[in-house]
Formats: sequence, C-alpha cells, structure tokens
Amino acid sequence: MGAMSVRSGLLFAAEKKIPNPFLLCAVTFARARQLMVGSGGRATLAELVDIALNEVAAGALEFEFVGPECSSAAVSVEAT
Repeated sequence: MGAMSVRSGLLFAAEKKIPNPFLLCAVTFARARQLMVGSGGRATLAELVDIALNEVAAGALEFEFVGPECSSAAVSVEAT
C-alpha cells in the first residue's frame, strides 16, 4: 500500500472525529507544528502530519477556540 493511500485512510478516519475540513486542517497543522518543535528536525513534515492525523483519529487530540488572533489550538489529551 502506497504512502498516499495510507494518508487517505488516516484522513478518512480523522474526518470522522472532526468533520469540518477547515478545522481538521487547523488542528492537524497545529499538532504537526508542535511535533516539529519537539522533534528537533529529525522527522519529515509528512511523518509529522501522519502522526497528527493518527492522534486525531484515535481521539487523542482535543481543540478549543481561543480567540480571534488564533482560531484553534491542538491540545494533546495525554498532556491535559
């Protein structure tokens, strides 16, 4: 199975948790950025996006609206 079909499966599973595509994108981006900072550049962006989508699909992320300057924030459930 190719990387694109794996990512499609992850995206499909994540959409079940966050059906709004714009919100899903924002949450995935925010979590991938957190992971990028934590990885110190040792992971590719594609790997980080896959991890973030896995976390969304597993229900390991929550989001909250935090104000007009930042529309949403990804928060790891384990960290809270």
